[in-house]
Amino acid sequence: MKTETTVLIDNLGNRVGGIARPENSPVIFVKGALPDEQVTINNMRVKKNFIEADLVSIQLPSPDRKEPFCKYFGNCGGCSLQHLSYDQQLKWKKIWVEKAIQNLPTPKVASTVPSPSTDGYRNKVTFDVINNRLTLHAFKGNPVPVESCPLMNESSKKALSDFLKTGIPSGITRISVRGADFTDNAIIELTGDYQDKAPVNWPPAVIRKKGTWFPVKPGNMFEKLGEFIFQVPHGGFFQVNTKAAEKMVNLVLGYVPVDEKTVLDLYGGVGTFGIPLAARGSKVTLVEMNEDACIGCRIAIELNQIKAGKLNTINTKDSSFLTKALKKKKHFETIITDPPRAGMGITISKQVMQLNPSRIIYVSCNPFSAARDIAIFTEKNYTITKITPLDMFPHTDHVETIFLLERGK
Repeated sequence: MKTETTVLIDNLGNRVGGIARPENSPVIFVKGALPDEQVTINNMRVKKNFIEADLVSIQLPSPDRKEPFCKYFGNCGGCSLQHLSYDQQLKWKKIWVEKAIQNLPTPKVASTVPSPSTDGYRNKVTFDVINNRLTLHAFKGNPVPVESCPLMNESSKKALSDFLKTGIPSGITRISVRGADFTDNAIIELTGDYQDKAPVNWPPAVIRKKGTWFPVKPGNMFEKLGEFIFQVPHGGFFQVNTKAAEKMVNLVLGYVPVDEKTVLDLYGGVGTFGIPLAARGSKVTLVEMNEDACIGCRIAIELNQIKAGKLNTINTKDSSFLTKALKKKKHFETIITDPPRAGMGITISKQVMQLNPSRIIYVSCNPFSAARDIAIFTEKNYTITKITPLDMFPHTDHVETIFLLERGK
């Protein structure tokens, strides 16, 4: 429907933009619109229970509207909230967490912990290469040609600049740039075909061929979280906002008693939580299905001189480990779980509950999947005692949340 109409935006939705509720109409989602704005829309696309529309113009702007700092805003799909003041971003992220858990028995949700940096905070950005140009994915339509990304931290910006001095080699289809905040080193991860010797100006670089990473210019990226150092696996997961990740680790460690004897760390990665807990004295069992992450964790054990036997890394699926742990009647005082966006799922959540730990710390980048899993714990003998949102991804509608559940509270 191309006809233009004016609506009042009264809400902000997670991943859907501004929300209008006209009389005698389904709700309307308008990307780019903000609460308390009167906007003109068109191209209304009627769905089953809602309408999507395009923003044409803003008749009455919100006092919280800001000028985006990135020239690609609105086209690039990486950020959706650059036009909203940062204090309001934090407010709405708390509201989204509250909405996700509204059907659970919960305490008051804490205010969203702000990111220490709101631009230049990413230690990794991935570009697709199309027609020998860097591109980022778009909200809709074709990828957006770009020169860089203002969310990149200083070391990754320098690494990209050095890499591009001799141009993008033909045959390369994707470039991931990683740069550390606290060790000042970087690495380029390439996808595609490259046979030549690396130019002298390149930072360390690797290329992925048939599922394996090969050195193009030897080197590794190391990063610190607090006092601990980690080798970041090529192509592997590491929190993209190092400074906010430090806050997250401190929050999680604050929920674990200092004298805790046994900890199970599910989806443990390179040991973001496991390394500092083992250094503090707990006996940690870390489960991670990605082999490269497990190797990274074992390297971190050596780099940080963790005492023998304090951190046991197991390379397997969480469900497989939990099945065996239940059969062997293993016991862990604390279970930490940091699953991907889809959450743990019902089966694994039930297995975690059956292990009957004193506390469960659930770290989630999706409060809606977390709420589904946590509902299983609250149906039995667990109470949610703390909920803390943390802004790991400023200017996006993603929010990290740390839930503390305690048995018999």
